[in-house]
Amino acid sequence: MHRCTLCNEQIDVILFELNEAIEVDEEYWHTECYQEYFGEVLETV
Repeated sequence: MHRCTLCNEQIDVILFELNEAIEVDEEYWHTECYQEYFGEVLETV
């Protein structure tokens, strides 16, 4: 189980599959938390 770098809540594996969580530089983020912290919208490839 991983925890979000910003909010410290657990991130379920299913959220990665639904593109609602990401891993960036060995840190785990909810996509909303990442966008809030960095002010950037992530592009899915």
